[in-house]
Formats: sequence, C-alpha cells, structure tokens
Amino acid sequence: MPQLEQEIIDTIAEEGDISRNEIKPDSNLFDLGIDSLTALEILVVLETKYDIVVGRDRLKNVNNVRQIISAISDELQKKAKDPTGQSLI
Repeated sequence: MPQLEQEIIDTIAEEGDISRNEIKPDSNLFDLGIDSLTALEILVVLETKYDIVVGRDRLKNVNNVRQIISAISDELQKKAKDPTGQSLI
C-alpha cells in the first residue's frame, strides 16, 4: 500500500475512532460509522496536514475512502507543479 494511502487511512482511523484494520480503500464512510460532519473533520485534518485545499464541490461527492485518497492525491499533484505546469517532483 502506498505511503499516502496508509497515512490517509491512519488519519481516518484516528479521527473516526475506528480500527485501522476495518478500513479498506473501497470502504463506504457511512458503513464505517462516519457521518458527514466527521468526514468533513477528517478532510480538514488532511488539508491541514498536507497544506492543501480540496474544493467544496468535490467534497460533496466523497462517499468512500478511495475518493478521499483520490481528492488528496489530486491536490498534492496540483501543488507539486509550478506555474508553467512543470512537475517539481
């Protein structure tokens, strides 16, 4: 499992008070007992941790762990590019 995915799952486990072993990339947040307020809190923690901002329109569509991973990964990739579009990674 990639490091970013592990870190995000660890954050979900900690913030959602869930055993890490219960969380899989395809896990539905509601099925994990994570309501919309807790999901928002998790995303704010991740935004702060990675110094990014996930668009609120995108957040409305986040229903599972994979979507959180994708949203964070996409924002990190945007952050890693300079204004000319060249990757800094």
